[in-house]
Amino acid sequence: MKTRIITGVLGGLAFVYAIVTGGIFLEVVTGLLLAVGVWEYHRLAGSAGIKTNFPLLLCASLLYFFIQVCSVRFNHRFAVVEYTGFVLFFILIGTFLFRDQDQGLEVFLPSVAANLFGLVYPGVLLTYIILIRGISTPFGWQVLLFIFITIWGNDTGAYFIGSFLGKTPLAPKISPHKTVEGSVGGLLVGALAGIGFGLAFRLPWSILALSPLIGIVGQIGDLFESLLKRGAGVKDSGWILPGHGGVLDRFDSAMLNLPLVYSFVCLLSAIR
Repeated sequence: MKTRIITGVLGGLAFVYAIVTGGIFLEVVTGLLLAVGVWEYHRLAGSAGIKTNFPLLLCASLLYFFIQVCSVRFNHRFAVVEYTGFVLFFILIGTFLFRDQDQGLEVFLPSVAANLFGLVYPGVLLTYIILIRGISTPFGWQVLLFIFITIWGNDTGAYFIGSFLGKTPLAPKISPHKTVEGSVGGLLVGALAGIGFGLAFRLPWSILALSPLIGIVGQIGDLFESLLKRGAGVKDSGWILPGHGGVLDRFDSAMLNLPLVYSFVCLLSAIR
């Protein structure tokens, strides 16, 4: 518990500093998180008996990340959608050219699917950290902190309330220790934390209203990653964060929320 708390506090403060600072520092931090996340996914897939090409996945994910960073730095002058298609092409042709010649033909389709999924999770999803930070109104760093504070409140509330009051299993086949009581408690604490932060920084109510949804989607993201780990027969996706596991373990709730909130904020801006 002590290691978990120390890692959580120090890591959280460092990540908050990166979000507020933005620029090259946040880009480097996010790029490192992405690279480690891709490595963890590659190991998970291997443990599940699915072959992925780590160099190909890493190059494709960093290429997509670089394109999106450029799109933010140059005010979205890059044709991001078209370049996304190029990255997908890169994955497809790379899977074909660098396939293991000794493996049977029946493993080629699962390998293509696994490589494409590895580009999205975590490559594409973590890149939304940069896209949200680049939003000008409301300030992107405030929206990013709102998302993570809601998630951290959700995780903390679910952990402690579930530990003391949890009796009813939430998803025993996926994550035996999660309870309905912990889930509900986490949603309440997370929503209060997010709304409290949003009010302090005067975020619009249209965004604050997302707090409960962020909590729900975050818990789904947590269960989603737990299902991946259970299928691979491992407890944690990695070991880089003592007491928390790996990058995928720590950012599983955020990865599904980032594109959701980004799309919502863009929709609000378009309506205005």
